[in-house]
Amino acid sequence: MTRGRRIVGGIAVAGLLLGACGGGGDSTGQIGEPMPDVTIHAMTDDSTTSLADIDGPAVINLWATWCAPCRAEIPAFEEVHRARGDVVRFVGVNIGDGAEAARTFLDETGASYDQYLDPDGYVVTDLGTTNMPVTFVIDAEGTITTRHLGAMTVANLNEAIDEALAD
Repeated sequence: MTRGRRIVGGIAVAGLLLGACGGGGDSTGQIGEPMPDVTIHAMTDDSTTSLADIDGPAVINLWATWCAPCRAEIPAFEEVHRARGDVVRFVGVNIGDGAEAARTFLDETGASYDQYLDPDGYVVTDLGTTNMPVTFVIDAEGTITTRHLGAMTVANLNEAIDEALAD
């Protein structure tokens, strides 16, 4: 392989990784719709639930251990969870990792809110997303009010929650 081909190939791979980890954008949107009826597995035991059964208001964050923006945003989620967790439920959904790898990641990042696993990636399929992280905020009726691709800050997370609570 020539040097030029290696550079072009490297650029293509970097573009794919950016698109899958917070840099690209999805065109599918579910604002105004309920969360889909897709099963997620509790990280603490063998129980399951559905995204559709999560009572709002809630923040639902899809993440993966290999995603650097996911790691960067979890401290902001934890900060807002500690400040507003009595009013808004926080739920993390790990996409594609095993329970042990996900637990290690969560221990390293300090997340203490509810965590679930989607080992087969059904959640991302049903939500029409390929990017990580992606965050959904739902109101008290379970309707999606925010869909945010990429890492969130404390400020934009609070803004999205305020919007959901105002409905």
